[in-house]
Amino acid sequence: MRKRASTRKKRSPRVKEKYERARTEILEVARAILSEGGVEAVTLAAVATELRMTKQALYHYFPSKEALVREMVTSLLDEEISSLIAAVENTDSASEALGTMIRTFYDHYIGNLDALRLIYCQSQLFRTTEQVLDGDTVRSEINPRTRHLFDVLEERIAGKNATDAERKEMRRLAFTAWLAALGLMTMLGIADAAVDPLIHNDEELLDTLSGVFNAAVESPANGKAS
Repeated sequence: MRKRASTRKKRSPRVKEKYERARTEILEVARAILSEGGVEAVTLAAVATELRMTKQALYHYFPSKEALVREMVTSLLDEEISSLIAAVENTDSASEALGTMIRTFYDHYIGNLDALRLIYCQSQLFRTTEQVLDGDTVRSEINPRTRHLFDVLEERIAGKNATDAERKEMRRLAFTAWLAALGLMTMLGIADAAVDPLIHNDEELLDTLSGVFNAAVESPANGKAS
């Protein structure tokens, strides 16, 4: 018997390239809207209007707003992690790595706090039935990316001769430094939204956080990194 031919046609390389170009353009427009109008401004209708296409046409590339936002989050997170890793790997010594990471996190988001809100405030902004970042997305898309960052930080500050216990301690320290950077930017985001600046200026806060974590890497209690 003859095998039945598949009724589903595969995209040709040319069609696939055109499809990916269109998705990239849609994402760029969505990110421009995010930058100009904030999280709430990112809607399929707004993106479609900017691109002069119908919402129905947009569904061909992103079946829902949730799908579009998920793609935005992962692309933004990729950019964040790439910038942090590049900065950390370019430090002269392990003792500067966490302070550098904190400052780079600040530099990366201070000019675009809405990108920070989109990535890290989804759970607080949306009820369970409306969440864009569900558990599966967090586990399959978000966690592997952040885990890679902590792998790099651990390797940078622990050193080649560190014991398993020292590595575990350094990884926890790296995670805590990242949490501190995120906490600082979250507070700056709140202050920005309320038009109520923090009492301490940004440079003072960065100096304090960087100093604390750089010193902790060198602390004998943690095992001095080389």
